[in-house]
Amino acid sequence: MPTPPLSEELLLEAVEARQSFSKLSEAANSLGLNVNTFRSRLRVAEASGLYLSEGARKSALSAELNYAEAKSGWIVEVDPDTGSRRSTYWQAQPLPTETLIDLIESSFSKIQVADPIQPPKQTADNLCTVYPLMDVHYGMRAWGKETGSTDYDTDIAKDQLLKAFSKIDVLTPSSNTAILIIGGDFFHSDDNKAETPASKHKLDVDGRHWRVLDTGIEIVITIIEILAKKHKNLKVRVLRGNHDEHSHLVLTFALCQRYRGHDRIEIEKTPRDLFMHQWGKVSIFAHHGDRIKPQQAALYISDVCPFWSSTSHRYMLTGHVHHDQAKDIGPLRWESLRAFAPPDAYAASMGYGARRALQSITFDAEDGMVLRAIDPIA
Repeated sequence: MPTPPLSEELLLEAVEARQSFSKLSEAANSLGLNVNTFRSRLRVAEASGLYLSEGARKSALSAELNYAEAKSGWIVEVDPDTGSRRSTYWQAQPLPTETLIDLIESSFSKIQVADPIQPPKQTADNLCTVYPLMDVHYGMRAWGKETGSTDYDTDIAKDQLLKAFSKIDVLTPSSNTAILIIGGDFFHSDDNKAETPASKHKLDVDGRHWRVLDTGIEIVITIIEILAKKHKNLKVRVLRGNHDEHSHLVLTFALCQRYRGHDRIEIEKTPRDLFMHQWGKVSIFAHHGDRIKPQQAALYISDVCPFWSSTSHRYMLTGHVHHDQAKDIGPLRWESLRAFAPPDAYAASMGYGARRALQSITFDAEDGMVLRAIDPIA
């Protein structure tokens, strides 16, 4: 037998819930429904015009319009006693559309959870190691003869990432905690338009964005599971970059689903551009490095960081400019780190150099920074 149609009462209930909550998942939860079931009810309700008022629905029907066509109109009321007419103009307010975050979350909700990873037998409990992975520009294409540096594409990037982390692994102690900071611009392009979101600067890309996202997530998962075998606890944070304003969210939500329920791997999910972490008397901060100057960042962090006063060693790591810079800003040590990626044609034409690096930075809970391992990716 065919499934009986949903009652108007249930459809109106879905409409009212969607209008009451900013996120689709929250609205679905309020009714105890699966997100996909709730989304299906909204589609039926919209096709039935139930997001319109009763007067607007009558007006649309009198004009012989279906509800998809009914965007606005006039409701004319005639007083039966006096014959006077009163006209009211209406304009439909459609149901709230899904946000990008809603779509990403629901798309990754069925990702298989990673198998348990065997922890190391022994670690140095007073140490925390940060792996700042800056400006990978995964999906970029560069031709060495044009840039004066090296060739670069997705296959080369994958190979170099694995080799670099293998080298760093040998040089880095098995600290209690590790933090993988993907410091923005992990992806070279935000979508298939192959241009930067803000300035619309055209980019040299390697293949379709779908493949870049798919293989990029795969390589980050491989890196995470290398680090999880070396360290007792692992925190991962993916920062926004000016090249991957939206696509960095895809990586964040994919990793959240992959490692949900893992007690040793934490994927930090927050809309804030700034990363903050306390390790004993050490404060560790990270930002992509665009939008805010180091001096302003230092002032802002000192005002908003809840553990600023309880620490005495404070470090901020940024990328974006693709070369080393460092200075003390009052009580904060600021460093801009080299990019993982080589220059592309545009950067080379502007005279930007080709120095690259991946590094790990180890902090002691009492003494601050104690060790740094660097692979120059020669």
